[in-house]
Amino acid sequence: MKLKLEYNNLLDVINLNFKVYNPLKEFVSKKNFISIVKKKRLTDNKFFPIPIFINISQNLYDKLKTYKNIQAYYKSKKVCDLKIKSFYTLNKIRVGESLFKTKNKKHPGLTRFLKSGDYFIQCKIENFNHKIMKNLNFTYPSKIKSIFLKRRLKTVVGFHTRNVPHRAHEWIHQYGLKKCNALFIHPLIGQYKKKEYKEKAIIKGNLKLIKSIYKNKNVIFGLLNSYPRYAGPREALFHALIRKNYGCTHFMLGRDHAGVGKYYTKYESQKLCIKHEKYLKVKIISFKEPYLCTSCKKVVNKCNHKKNNKVLINGTKIRNLIFSGKKIPDKLMRKQISKTLSKSSII
Repeated sequence: MKLKLEYNNLLDVINLNFKVYNPLKEFVSKKNFISIVKKKRLTDNKFFPIPIFINISQNLYDKLKTYKNIQAYYKSKKVCDLKIKSFYTLNKIRVGESLFKTKNKKHPGLTRFLKSGDYFIQCKIENFNHKIMKNLNFTYPSKIKSIFLKRRLKTVVGFHTRNVPHRAHEWIHQYGLKKCNALFIHPLIGQYKKKEYKEKAIIKGNLKLIKSIYKNKNVIFGLLNSYPRYAGPREALFHALIRKNYGCTHFMLGRDHAGVGKYYTKYESQKLCIKHEKYLKVKIISFKEPYLCTSCKKVVNKCNHKKNNKVLINGTKIRNLIFSGKKIPDKLMRKQISKTLSKSSII
């Protein structure tokens, strides 16, 4: 029997297979799902903050429920076999509200979860088809760990982004390099919303910064091919754990990490990750949001000048300039990078 995977399912299969989501090895059971939501732990007590699942419709469940092995396909290509351990249902409203820490049905993560299938599959990945990796941008954790080992890097800080780098990012990069021997710039690619940068623009912009501007052998680049869950602080824990699996000793957290709208407070992710640092087994480097101070004439994250001297720099502001056909000031983003961008760089 065949199962057509959604794109997010495909990415989860790949990340589970290549140990990006360690210690999780398979799509979760009902007991593990509930344990993760309640305790941020698997039933064997290993720390894990986000359930990784496949769920299907009632109609599809009726077709698959008697099978113990299913062939998983994405479009026309076989991805793997899924060894079925169980099918189960959940109280999706209760679980979703706890997972996303909101009852507001306008929350995009909660909305997507509630609209998705009602039957969940606990299953193990077998006979993974490595040929599907040919057309995907993916960075293998084993490759990055070997680079860190070869360069004898004792401390490496991971940096998560979904943006083309601007001046505030550069401040964060340098802040990280003051704290650690090396910096791992690791953009999340996979699925995007309208008005966000396209995957190619993010890759091109970050590589331009690393190769042409930084020229520092201790700044390493890789890609996290996954997707945003919009789970705020809980997702920040997940992102930190992933960077540990890539060999990072530290992880940087700024403003409203993995947040969406005003569902989570500005530094809630930092607080939660610092609280769980010993379970994550990765050190958290937190900082206040950097900004351009017109009096200091540089990007800082604290100074004694008045509020109206502070200019916030963010991806939304820069994309709005691109949409309106306005020039991006060099003080917000380097010209070498901004000149690579146009309206076609945005979805």
